[in-house]
Amino acid sequence: MLPLVAACAPAPEADVSEPGWSAGPLEPQFRFAVLADPHITSADGDRPERLAAAVDWINAAAASQDLRFVLVLGDIAWSDGFETARDALGQLEIPYVPINGDNEVQFGADGTFDEVFSDQYAALSGTFEGWEMGATSVHDLDADRDTWFHNFAFDYEGVRFVGLDWASRHLGGPESELGVLHDYPDGTMPFLRSQLPANAAARPLESVVLFSHIPMHLGGFDLAGTAAITDEVGPVGGAVWANLAGHYHFDGEETVEAGGYDVIVSDAVWDDAVEVRVVSAAANEETFSWRTEIVVVE
Repeated sequence: MLPLVAACAPAPEADVSEPGWSAGPLEPQFRFAVLADPHITSADGDRPERLAAAVDWINAAAASQDLRFVLVLGDIAWSDGFETARDALGQLEIPYVPINGDNEVQFGADGTFDEVFSDQYAALSGTFEGWEMGATSVHDLDADRDTWFHNFAFDYEGVRFVGLDWASRHLGGPESELGVLHDYPDGTMPFLRSQLPANAAARPLESVVLFSHIPMHLGGFDLAGTAAITDEVGPVGGAVWANLAGHYHFDGEETVEAGGYDVIVSDAVWDDAVEVRVVSAAANEETFSWRTEIVVVE
């Protein structure tokens, strides 16, 4: 299970026995920020101000900390909060990458997320190299209804970032909180398969980052769903560093041994302390190395 993390995780000392050390010292590459669960709605109280505080901190830190972009990990908004959230995120001075969450589906008009953020995706397609986006308007064979998916991927300085929309399209009930594979044409599972390297040696170690709202481990998915994901990722897991996720409203980290990757969950912006996770990449010719730090915004 994911343990609660109460403080930032400092960079570990380099270990010359780690894979990739033979290729030379690890050199700093780039940094990016992560926000999770802003929860902007009509009954949002101070939530817009909390999101604005996180945006202001990122803008102030972008130059001094070399932040390149922001991943926004779902449950961004629903009901009539979409435009408010989009306007707040639009104040960011570096690119932001939004992904769908379960609340956008459960409590928003299905399709509103796509309508509100389609211009942002169009802008991102011209910002990042190697941009690919899966089909958006899709018939969900599990729920037997039309819906909109947001699965996409891009390259950044040797790293492949893959955004995955696992949110259930079943409205209400226990299924609505769990991740769903959507393993049918134009669904999320086929998109994940299309983005995984043919073999682990095809990419530098830990050079693939998966991100989603629903964490990709047992708890985010049921047993069958977790096994299906690890069956796909496990054979090339050495190339995958982590799944960055939200959904739980706390900070936590767990290694999914069968998949060969970590699940790193970030706390929600909307309650408790306002937090930004800062992720730093270092690399040599064989491997990437990562560290994360949790920043509490006053």
